[in-house]
Amino acid sequence: MEFKDLEIFQLVAEKGTITEAAKDLKYVQSNITSRIRKLEAEMNTPLFNRHRRGMSLTPEGKNY
Repeated sequence: MEFKDLEIFQLVAEKGTITEAAKDLKYVQSNITSRIRKLEAEMNTPLFNRHRRGMSLTPEGKNY
């Protein structure tokens, strides 16, 4: 796990969308998505619920 992954996680949680987080970080959306999926794989748990209009933290995600 890299510090940048945690920073991305925090920003997505705050913004509620990968699009907004990507804009703030000046990254492409696919990079943010892959970093979040990598972090979820390392933690062995889903951290976000994906919705049509964004993302929200799972109970496990709220613990981090």
